[in-house]
Amino acid sequence: MNDRGTLEVHPSVVRKVAARAAGPGASVKVTGEDDYVDVAVRLALPYPVRVRAAASEVRRAVTEEVQRITGYRVRGVDVTVSALVSEPRSRVE
Repeated sequence: MNDRGTLEVHPSVVRKVAARAAGPGASVKVTGEDDYVDVAVRLALPYPVRVRAAASEVRRAVTEEVQRITGYRVRGVDVTVSALVSEPRSRVE
């Protein structure tokens, strides 16, 4: 018999993988059951930025990394942009 067992990845690990894929400062919540997870990401983006394109890229990156590293299937990634942050201007005197 070729019974190899199963591997269960703790939800905190899934959250850390998703947060790393989403980028610095992102807040992530993961819910799910069985082999499926839903991810909610909240983050600030630099201004100016194309918000839809940036959110789409975050969805793609989070989905790919969570599935690749944990083996869980991602049902969806909700992205909330909490702020647009301008970079501080350097002062030349």
